[in-house]
Amino acid sequence: MRREREPGAKGRDLGIRIGAVIALAAAVAFVAWLVVRNNDSSSQSADTTSAPTSTAAIRPVVIGATAQSLRTLAAIGDRPIYWLGPRARTKYELTQTSDGKVYIRYLPPGVKVGDRAGEYPLVGTYPVQNGYQRVQAAGREPGAHMFAVRGGGLAVVNDAAPTNVYVAYPGQDQQIEVFDPNPTRARRLVATGAVRPIR
Repeated sequence: MRREREPGAKGRDLGIRIGAVIALAAAVAFVAWLVVRNNDSSSQSADTTSAPTSTAAIRPVVIGATAQSLRTLAAIGDRPIYWLGPRARTKYELTQTSDGKVYIRYLPPGVKVGDRAGEYPLVGTYPVQNGYQRVQAAGREPGAHMFAVRGGGLAVVNDAAPTNVYVAYPGQDQQIEVFDPNPTRARRLVATGAVRPIR
């Protein structure tokens, strides 16, 4: 038997949808505020390391995002945020840490934002003073391999953590980390220029 809708139900449904949109916008605005606030601090820095980044680390803000909300976030910041570009049938997980790091993780259908059970492609953008020189220094460590990146960048990957590739560009106080569970694909993503600023 068909259930009749109560009077005013359509209006309540519209109100719920509007509320959901406002909540998402507020979350994105909060993350954007954190990015701008933390990028203003020149004292923040991170070291290039050959140890793999743990995607299970506790981070203060983790939300689902769309390609458009990521573009909006990147547009209001004073530093580039890197990603792998838009992908079909993919959910974007955006994480912002208190020290200014921004992570974008690519989740397949059916995986919830914040789920740490699996390993999925991730691009991290970190504020790092003299990022290019630090990549050069990491390239002199045992087991390290350096290679050039389009646009004048330099990348390094170490045999101790082949799934994590670090990239930096001259004159930028930041580094990009690309993680992929497949080491060959991680390196290829960087070498082919798939890693790029959000525009």
